[in-house]
Amino acid sequence: MSTPPTKTHPPSPSPLTRTPIPLLSPLRTHPKRGLPPTLASTYPHGHISGHPRSASQQASLDARKAEILRTMGSSKEIERAYEVVVGRIREELEECERRGREVEGEMEKLRMEREMERRVWGKLRGLKEGGV
Repeated sequence: MSTPPTKTHPPSPSPLTRTPIPLLSPLRTHPKRGLPPTLASTYPHGHISGHPRSASQQASLDARKAEILRTMGSSKEIERAYEVVVGRIREELEECERRGREVEGEMEKLRMEREMERRVWGKLRGLKEGGV
């Protein structure tokens, strides 16, 4: 008598030997909402590390979801709050990118200044050696 086919899951390692499953592993087939398509999990609601949530982690997540729904009310309010947070993060990212461009500009000026100093010192050394 044969057993009915079951959905195969990757082996679940013990908590002591858990190591992240490589990001490009073919076991990662479940995309994660809000993340690039290259980041997927091996389980529909699993961690990005590729492992399923433990019972305590799932209970904690469920409690947090219930708290959010109780304090925020509708999904529209949750989406608005999410957009506010995402907006703040985008503003910070844009500020970091702007500052990075400023630093790059300053570094380029310093590189040019250093090159000019190097040339001047080379000419002075040549004059010193040739004039002595």
